[in-house]
Amino acid sequence: MAQVQPKVRQQSSAQIDQYLAEVVGKYNIPGISVAVIKNDKVIHRNNYGQANIEYNIPISNKSIFRIYSLTKTIIVTGAFQLIEQNKLSLEDPISKYLHDLPVSWNSVQVKHLVTHSSGLPDIVNYEQLPENEAREKVFADAIQFEKGAKFEYNQTNFWLLQKIIEMISKQDIETFVKENQFNKDDKEVFFSTDSRDIISNRVTQYSNFATGKMQIELPNNGNYLSSCNGLNITMEAFIQWDSKFNTNKLINEKSKKTMWEIFPYTKSDYKFSFGWDQNIVNGHTSYGFSGGRRAAYRNFPKDNLSIIFLANGIGSNVDIVNIVNRIAYFVDNDIVDYNFLALETLQKTVKENISNLRDTFVSLKKDQKYSNVKWEEHLNTIGYTLLYQDKNVADALTVFNINAREYPKSSNAFDSLAEAYEVNNDTKNALLNYTKSMELNTDPTYLARVNKKIKELKEISK
Repeated sequence: MAQVQPKVRQQSSAQIDQYLAEVVGKYNIPGISVAVIKNDKVIHRNNYGQANIEYNIPISNKSIFRIYSLTKTIIVTGAFQLIEQNKLSLEDPISKYLHDLPVSWNSVQVKHLVTHSSGLPDIVNYEQLPENEAREKVFADAIQFEKGAKFEYNQTNFWLLQKIIEMISKQDIETFVKENQFNKDDKEVFFSTDSRDIISNRVTQYSNFATGKMQIELPNNGNYLSSCNGLNITMEAFIQWDSKFNTNKLINEKSKKTMWEIFPYTKSDYKFSFGWDQNIVNGHTSYGFSGGRRAAYRNFPKDNLSIIFLANGIGSNVDIVNIVNRIAYFVDNDIVDYNFLALETLQKTVKENISNLRDTFVSLKKDQKYSNVKWEEHLNTIGYTLLYQDKNVADALTVFNINAREYPKSSNAFDSLAEAYEVNNDTKNALLNYTKSMELNTDPTYLARVNKKIKELKEISK
């Protein structure tokens, strides 16, 4: 049996390579670095694509990635280090550490920051302003909802958490994180929230969402949001962090258990723990986070499996956590996300021969394994990818028509079909399907929007 294991690993590694080579092209991702760690051993590590397209520079082991909101996973681990030292408590009101807050903020507790349940207004609305100006504006904004009520992702939470950590540790956040979680002299780990900074070996950031074509993306988020989205790291440094985390060298097992407890929101059943989201795939639970639609970390504690996914851009509407779960499947075939597998199967059918799409759809839908698949949502996603990314209106119409036939009571299906006809300058069918969508959706806001659209189309068609 021991002789078979290396072959199994070699096979799964080859499957991961093949899959990620397809992912680079399929989702228009310039470059990727991936590591798979099983039982504290790296069983797969490879780089795909380019760190810089213009100069044809490939991703390498020296490549440094900005991990955006995945930074929060590192920050919350630092917070739990302070909790272990009895210097901080989840139950502490933030006013214990921060004394210049608006009165209405004072009762918010640390636990509300790390679970994004504070209800505070979001400082990200002012991220292009200097901190003192952004602070003044966000302090003047209204509380959004009662603390603890629900999950609402908010950069103010980790902006304040950074200030608390810095106050307790008497260190800036970069020094605190590097000394407590990395090698403090490691030049492969640093904070920079400005992608315009010229830094040796840092990958170039790309996106096509602003213009529809791939361009260099240079987000500058303000250095006071370092704990929100500012960590930059190599794959090797992240692998070392994962090893320390899994062997309890960063925080102990009791702290992990607390950190991964699902927070009891009072008005929501959203599954989120203290700084980590929970994801269950076919009974296998993982915890992790993602950032900037290009970095993700998943930890499957009962499977002793970790996956690190780092990229420098994305050009298609895909949740990279789904890609990570697919990588997990090649390591353990029981970790199968049938929802995402169904989407990829439909996408493959469209690419190979769209005339087979409905037959593939019907066949998959009959299979009990796919009973929880979001079929309508998947067809809609494929349709919009064809319509706007691929500029293939004819195939988009085929997909949207299938969706409308399969889900005749869905206002959204007919709305999407109408939009595709509108793009195709088929005003008659656009009007017909917008009208149908209104019959199925009586929401006043929606009706007002579609009525306005119908009026515009009728004016154009005169």
